[in-house]
Amino acid sequence: MASESRPGCLRCDGVSRRDFLHLGALSCLGLSLADLFRFQALAGSPGLKRDLSCILIWLDGGPSHLETFDPKPDAPIEVRGEFKPISTSVVGIQICEHLPRTARIMREVALIRSLTHELGNHDTGSHYLLTGHRLAPVVQYPSLGSIIARETGVARALPPYIAIPDAVPAAGSGYLPGAYSPFAIGGDPSRPDYKVRDLEPPDSIGFDRVDRRRTMQQALDDFSRDVEQSPATASRDAFYEQAYRLLTSPEAKGAFDLSQEPQKVRQRYGGRRVGTGCLLARRLVEAGARFVTVVDNGWDMHQQIFKAMPDAFFPEAANCLRWTWRFRR
Repeated sequence: MASESRPGCLRCDGVSRRDFLHLGALSCLGLSLADLFRFQALAGSPGLKRDLSCILIWLDGGPSHLETFDPKPDAPIEVRGEFKPISTSVVGIQICEHLPRTARIMREVALIRSLTHELGNHDTGSHYLLTGHRLAPVVQYPSLGSIIARETGVARALPPYIAIPDAVPAAGSGYLPGAYSPFAIGGDPSRPDYKVRDLEPPDSIGFDRVDRRRTMQQALDDFSRDVEQSPATASRDAFYEQAYRLLTSPEAKGAFDLSQEPQKVRQRYGGRRVGTGCLLARRLVEAGARFVTVVDNGWDMHQQIFKAMPDAFFPEAANCLRWTWRFRR
């Protein structure tokens, strides 16, 4: 981990990076995410009571650590590859030459180079990283975003867990009710005419008709609840309520509207899907979403890694990391 090492150095939320990672390590010893939220609620520091959100940039396929954040300048050429290391704003830390802007803000980055696993394919590795559990034949574990959604609740108009544009298979709710699954916006947010699917009723159905349908649905649900209580009924109720709040909230729908962003800001994030997705994630977190995953495909590189990464992937991936971080400062 690379971070500021000054004793007692705290973030604006009152928690040091070292303490946060320590809490993550304690999860292996039985400290759950629910315990973390409970401790935050009981803590005396106002900073710990502030709502926190997470944006996960998931580069599907996995960029090579040797060609990004963990170059091996002293290793033989067949190990270290063609890219050269550059210095960063933290003395002693070097990263790839194609990440110069990230190098400038390295003092704001917690760089973990020790994370590894012995699982030899993408699916099992993704499951391990997104759930904290190895793939099991009899248990479907929930992803981190679904756990966050369960612990924070789904009472707001904006879904607590959102995937841009779609979630990878391991990012679902697992054994938790479906209400804690990610809301996937679909499509390509970098398109000029992009609109999030299902945020508006069909042209033939106005909001008055939506209200009447909701009243009828509530009556049927009340009858069903009297007849039989089941997890499926509770999950269905949560789905309907969340969909209705999203459809009828101008503020929630406005968070998805990228046209409200100045053109200068949009250019900073770049024109590709990953950059535009990070801009949208920033807007959603500002509006109250608790966990947003931005998925970008095409990072499963082998033979063409030194040809493809600098031109097609690095500049925008670095930009979105830089500007998604800066919006919180």
